Amino acid sequence: MATNYFEEILKRKAEEVAQKQLVQQGIKSVSRNKSVAPLIYPPEMKGDLSRPCMVFTAHERMLSGKVQRHPIWFPAASAIAFADVAEYGQSDLGAKAGAVDVVAGNSGAGDILGQIKSVNKEQVKAIALKALPVGDDAASLVTQQIMNPNTNTTFTKNGVRQFTFSFKMVARSASESELIRTIQSKFRHFLYASRGGETNTLTLEYPPVWTIKFMNMDAGTENPFIPRIYSSYCTGVNTNFNSSGNIYYTDNAPLEVDLELSFQETRALNRHDVEQMENDQLGNRGISEDGRPLTVTQLPQPEPAPTKGS
Repeated sequence: MATNYFEEILKRKAEEVAQKQLVQQGIKSVSRNKSVAPLIYPPEMKGDLSRPCMVFTAHERMLSGKVQRHPIWFPAASAIAFADVAEYGQSDLGAKAGAVDVVAGNSGAGDILGQIKSVNKEQVKAIALKALPVGDDAASLVTQQIMNPNTNTTFTKNGVRQFTFSFKMVARSASESELIRTIQSKFRHFLYASRGGETNTLTLEYPPVWTIKFMNMDAGTENPFIPRIYSSYCTGVNTNFNSSGNIYYTDNAPLEVDLELSFQETRALNRHDVEQMENDQLGNRGISEDGRPLTVTQLPQPEPAPTKGS
């Protein structure tokens, strides 16, 4: 029998409230990190186990050192796009190309010597003039030959991925109007930096890091058919009120709100990062216990851990 994952989430939240009451009564010690009640739009999605969903979670760092998680649930967005990028440049190796192959083990020194022995008279002239202070253009005009640049493609880096998601929220009741207001306000709220001190604004604290996950609600697992997204910053929140018509309820709540959310991963990934996420070995998406994104790949430690001198 399928498990309603939304019910499990709400049940855990109720348990957290009960634990908080025990803390207030001095019966139990306080936990460092906690989650606020999830925001779910549309509300009836809680009972639909077959509907693909996605959850955005802001990991808010408090001045007290605690981390508060803010989950927001939507149906899976349409037109989900992943742009995986690798950047390449060019390098002219020239006469050094053969030496590079020797160092790489792709050819032997005998291959280079064989090429040197086989040069013709015009090639000898071109090579000799290259060493003289007559200029490359003048040398090539005399011999009608140029040195082979041996241009090769060189890997530079992988790019930092960016994502955009769009959602339309239509209010059918006063409670849904309030839910929509809370959701769009929370995204906008966590786009901004906060003050870095209790009583001053001399420094600013980074905005919260987000996790974005595509979920199977019947099992509470991530959708294996959609790639994983690493920890990200929210870089843009575009809010459009009543795009289809200028309609308001009697309490002045707009009928519909369109959200366009933009995110950028906290760093460029490597293949190991991607494999860890695809194998469900990086559930925290590179976010530390104190809510900060990790700057390097976390490599698995061997078992047992090596000791000094081993």
